[in-house]
Amino acid sequence: MEALIIAAGRGSRLNHRHSPKPLTRMMGLNLLERIILTAKNAGVEGFKIVVGYKAEAIKQALGNGEKYGTTIEYIYNPEWQKGNGVSVLAAKDYFHEPFILLMADHLFEESIIRDLLNFPIEDGECVLAIDRNLKGSHFSLDDVTKVLVDDGYISKIGKTVHQYNALDTGFFLCTPVLFQALEHSVANGDYGLSGGNQILASMGSLRTLDITGRLWIDVDDEVAYKKAKRTLVRSLLKQTDGPISKRLNRKISSRVSSFLSERSVTPNHMTWVSFVVAALAAACFYKASYAWILLGGVLAQLSSILDGCDGEIARLKFQHSFFGMWLDRILDRYADGLIIIGMTYALWLRLQSPLAWLVGGLALLGTFLNSYTAVAYDKLVKRGLVAGNNHMRIGRDVRLFVVFLGAVLNQLMTTLLVLVALTHFESIRRLLLLRHVTTDARVAGTTTVRDYLPLPGA
Repeated sequence: MEALIIAAGRGSRLNHRHSPKPLTRMMGLNLLERIILTAKNAGVEGFKIVVGYKAEAIKQALGNGEKYGTTIEYIYNPEWQKGNGVSVLAAKDYFHEPFILLMADHLFEESIIRDLLNFPIEDGECVLAIDRNLKGSHFSLDDVTKVLVDDGYISKIGKTVHQYNALDTGFFLCTPVLFQALEHSVANGDYGLSGGNQILASMGSLRTLDITGRLWIDVDDEVAYKKAKRTLVRSLLKQTDGPISKRLNRKISSRVSSFLSERSVTPNHMTWVSFVVAALAAACFYKASYAWILLGGVLAQLSSILDGCDGEIARLKFQHSFFGMWLDRILDRYADGLIIIGMTYALWLRLQSPLAWLVGGLALLGTFLNSYTAVAYDKLVKRGLVAGNNHMRIGRDVRLFVVFLGAVLNQLMTTLLVLVALTHFESIRRLLLLRHVTTDARVAGTTTVRDYLPLPGA
């Protein structure tokens, strides 16, 4: 299914940042790029963009879509000053099947478009994604379009509607019936999109998709622009983050990534930076004195914080790659190994006993097992198969924080013993959890456990 994006207006309230507004940059991408890439990842197969004000600037910036892995066609609306309804109507001859309708200044999460694509729409209907949160900070009540919803259908829509129970988010699944409704509303002097939607609502043809609680924002002015940036930063928190990542690392790394996203830094650059810092931490431990061990612990924690930046930049700038994922995993394992070997060597210099190498070896083994089982465990979490008290992730963020604390306290043996206990306990816990889930899969009649729960190396 294709998407129609309305990018014809002037957007004067953000002119001080960039003109036209759809090309306003935010964390390494302009608004249109961010919208196109998000919708593409959700399953949209091509885009048609209605342009008007500074149309050539938009065309030159985006091109034919090849650099985004999609196709882009442009529809010029000579009457772009009249309103969004006229701009949508300009695409009448380009759509004869259902399509997604988006605004060039509305940011959103992928799941919204994915659900619209999967909505069972009928001929002669349109679907509007609505938000029932009327007190959110992601919109201005004076600017947002209000809707009155009754049993899944909209009866009233407009900015001046007095009785309402939801908000128009600006994301639609449409059939060509929208063009017929807009022809009537434009003929009656109403050039806005809501005019056509009100006609559909009066016919009982405007249905709803409730997206309350999901990420979306209308970047209409400077206040909304700053809110959108903060919203994107908050979205960097991952479902599979451990406790140290959630409470400490992300608060720092997200700020670093936000700054770096506006520059030519790539995710792979940050993967290497994190590894080099970890290698320096390991080298410090080899010195064995407290001052060097303390510095090693600080560098290990700094590496842990920076380790989140590669994924954050990849998500902010849509620069995910299979190679980048494996580069990150491999360098993390090398970094973990070097740090533990360095600590073990420092402990051996103090004890002059093979016990140091035994404890260090067990810590190293547990660390690698912990990382290996994380692949399957994280898939469980993402599929919602781990909940409640079972959702406890002891991962790299916790391990390196333990290293940091141990270095500060100058307790190498205790640190390694804690790593042994933590990593092996977590691996056994995950193994038992996997056994429980795969047993449930067989009971539920899942075709194969491998399909249901891909294992490491699958």
